[in-house]
Amino acid sequence: MEKKNDVIEALQRLITERESADRRRKGMKVSQEEAIVSDWTLTQLHIVAAIKEKGKANNITLSETLNVSKPAITKAVKKLLEHNILEKMQQEDNRKEVYYMLTKSGEMLALIHHQLHEQAKNRYLSILNDFNTSELETIIRFLNAITKNMKSH
Repeated sequence: MEKKNDVIEALQRLITERESADRRRKGMKVSQEEAIVSDWTLTQLHIVAAIKEKGKANNITLSETLNVSKPAITKAVKKLLEHNILEKMQQEDNRKEVYYMLTKSGEMLALIHHQLHEQAKNRYLSILNDFNTSELETIIRFLNAITKNMKSH
């Protein structure tokens, strides 16, 4: 039981430090890239990333790809269209079906988002280098269990 309490305390420290780091980040000068990305929700950024990957996408494709409701996609896309991040495209033979493509600004946002993801990934990889395969498997099992628990509540 003592080790389990140690894990809970470590989790609480992680959560507290994450919140503290978020507050520090908001108070300090951030890079131009971080400032640009901070104007958008995660859903909007993931929509931009998905369209970058696919070339074009419609609401159904985005909803399925991101596992987000269609109304949430519609709301997020509306703001992206208003800010010239996306543009609408319709097929000549099917005017009902609307696809979205990235504008130049959207391409820039997708690139910045990707670069910030890569920086975060590299930070995590440098931490994970200190763990052996068995420890990494335990970390994966633990994180998957937490994710599953969050989804069910």
